[in-house]
Amino acid sequence: MLFLSCMAGNTYGRHFKDTVHFRKATIATHDIVMSDSALEELGVDSLLNKVEHIHNGLNDIINITGLGFNTRDIEENYAATDSNIDLIDQNLKLYNNILDVKNLQMFEVLLSGIHSQLTDWRELLFVYDRQLLAMSSELTSFRNDTLLKEIMEDSVFSNEYANELQDVKDKMKLAKRLIAENQARLKQWQVNVSNQYFETIDLENRIKDMLRKISVKAIGKEYNYLWEAENVSAVSKSESGQMVKQSYSGQQKILTYYFKKNWLDQFWMLLTGVFFFVWIFSNFKQLEKAGKYKSTVNEFIFINKVSILSTLVLLFSIAPFFDLHPPTAYVQVIEFLLVTAITFLLWNKWAKDLLYYWFAIAVLYIAFSVTGILLVPTYGFRVLLLCLNIVAVVFGILWFRRLRKNTIAFAPMIKVVTGIFVLLNIVAVFGNLYGRLSIAKIFSVTAIYGLAQIIGLSIFIQIILEAFHLQTIVNKLKGGLIGKLNFMKVEKLITTILVIISIVVWCIVFSISLNIYNLLYEQIVFFLTKPRKIGTTDFQIGNILLFLVTIYISNLFQQGVGSLYGRQESNWDPEIKKNASRLAITRLLLIVVGFFIAVAASGLPMDKITIVLGALGVGIGLGLQTIVNNLVSGVILIFEQPFRIGDYIELGDKRGRVIDIGIRSSKILMEEGAEIIMPNADLLSGRVINWTLRNDNVRIELAITIMPGHTVSEIEQIIREELKSNENVVTTIEPEILLSALTDKSMSLRILVWINDVHKTQMLKSKLLSNIYAALEKNEIKIV
Repeated sequence: MLFLSCMAGNTYGRHFKDTVHFRKATIATHDIVMSDSALEELGVDSLLNKVEHIHNGLNDIINITGLGFNTRDIEENYAATDSNIDLIDQNLKLYNNILDVKNLQMFEVLLSGIHSQLTDWRELLFVYDRQLLAMSSELTSFRNDTLLKEIMEDSVFSNEYANELQDVKDKMKLAKRLIAENQARLKQWQVNVSNQYFETIDLENRIKDMLRKISVKAIGKEYNYLWEAENVSAVSKSESGQMVKQSYSGQQKILTYYFKKNWLDQFWMLLTGVFFFVWIFSNFKQLEKAGKYKSTVNEFIFINKVSILSTLVLLFSIAPFFDLHPPTAYVQVIEFLLVTAITFLLWNKWAKDLLYYWFAIAVLYIAFSVTGILLVPTYGFRVLLLCLNIVAVVFGILWFRRLRKNTIAFAPMIKVVTGIFVLLNIVAVFGNLYGRLSIAKIFSVTAIYGLAQIIGLSIFIQIILEAFHLQTIVNKLKGGLIGKLNFMKVEKLITTILVIISIVVWCIVFSISLNIYNLLYEQIVFFLTKPRKIGTTDFQIGNILLFLVTIYISNLFQQGVGSLYGRQESNWDPEIKKNASRLAITRLLLIVVGFFIAVAASGLPMDKITIVLGALGVGIGLGLQTIVNNLVSGVILIFEQPFRIGDYIELGDKRGRVIDIGIRSSKILMEEGAEIIMPNADLLSGRVINWTLRNDNVRIELAITIMPGHTVSEIEQIIREELKSNENVVTTIEPEILLSALTDKSMSLRILVWINDVHKTQMLKSKLLSNIYAALEKNEIKIV
């Protein structure tokens, strides 16, 4: 804003300058001689405005340059960035002869972050430099201003306003000095940052070359066959030990830098863990207050009141989602923490034989992790790795056989990964034997990481499911609509979502361990975002997938929302009927909103959507009339509400209770127990009898025949008293007791009575008849 005002002031100054030239030209034309104070012809107010304008412009420049430009981030982080660049450079020199792909890829990720940071710094410094140039140009225009020079030369004006003019001169000198100082400081930072920037580019190119060499060496023969190898190495033992120390120190420093640089990701991950822990803890506290803790705690395996280990397993399992481009060393640290947390969590949770298998996996994990960080491929190292691979293959086969018993959750998923584990170790054995040591090391570490990760993810799924189950129990204690949440109905949906998440996490960790994650990520992004064209229509595969996934998710939600209105076969809560219309409307809104969100998220132009809808209209005309008719009928049923969930309806020879109202069809539970899926169009166009539109009351008829000997009024009094004693009889409507037939041997009565639950008609008929029979028998009235 300050620079805009200065620029506006320049325009104003040029206006004055043009005025002076105009007046001087006019005087010269008319041969007028200017006096010493001839400038007063312009007006003192105009001259003072001019001085004030320049004064304000100089103040703006001094204020900005006096405070200095904000380079705090550069000043605070420059030394650390320079140190990390030097550290990476030293490690690259270490790996000139012995190439380690994991560390190189870690350096590549870190250099990418440094490159991005240096790019931001350079752009910021360029902006500041342009601002300084603009201020310098502004100051030059002030110094060369024609009117200001004329004012300085006018003795009358300069004597009268000497202080003001001197202040302008002093501010010009100060502004010039401050601009020069800031330019010098920014220029130095530009030089320093640019040096780091180009050094980073050079290191990135070196890493790419080294990774390319590794790819060539890994495919080809790196070392002699194992049976031809000698116990020698390219470096001495002392040099080897020094390299290991330098490598460890370098990785430690770089990981420290990585955690500092990505602290926000770690913060959100930690916040997620805190939220999960508090969620579980508060739910168990509510169970304690309700006196239900001891009776329900045995329903859970992995969570309890203080679920520290479960929270850690959760965090380390989902850690890859908080950073999609982590260095390999970071993944190794997370995997180690995950294995440790699982070991303590399973201590008293699994059967002994399963626990022994897990201990074996943990030991193999540590062993392969150690072999993965060794830099010098000695003969002894290769023999050790070969033995470990053979042991891993044998263990994998035994573990696979143990999984056939299906005593572990998500055994099929673990079986698949176990097969991959065995296959990778077999490849590692042959790679080691035939001199492809890089492949052997990578496949060995990847195999054990993948196996440990999938077991951890299976436990992660169980932890989340138990957490939802706990929330369901607490909801039932609270009551209300949320208390109607039927966990059994949403468990399958939640499990499916968690399995998909687990597969994605496993694939990320697996590809990172194989050192192909970045390549796959780039190829997938390129495939999804590459512009494509069919005719005149431009599209991207990613947009189409996003559209379909959004529609699929909205459909899952509209199916799962019905769990809030879960039915109970023997008892229908009035609240379910009250909220039934909300369920149908919610489903409709989820589908409609999901469609529009899908369109917006996919970036598809509306004109193309219109074309698609037009084509859909043609399809409707050709063969989709029935489907559309049912969909429209479903919308009408939602808003018109001729019946609700829980209503007892009759359509033709079909009679039963409405248990679900969908967009295309509805479900009716018949008295025999069969569920009928009926199209909405039939329900809307047919003659539907709703027995419970306003209430659940229904009138039933009871017929009895008794022997004569008592008056009708006496019998009627006995029956009325018995009916009033039954809680299911509507007392606000008097029952009708009618004499339907009379002979010398019998008396036939019809009893018309209202009951309050149409769903129990047959049962209540039987109960009332039984009670009336007992009451009449008690009064010695015989029934024929």
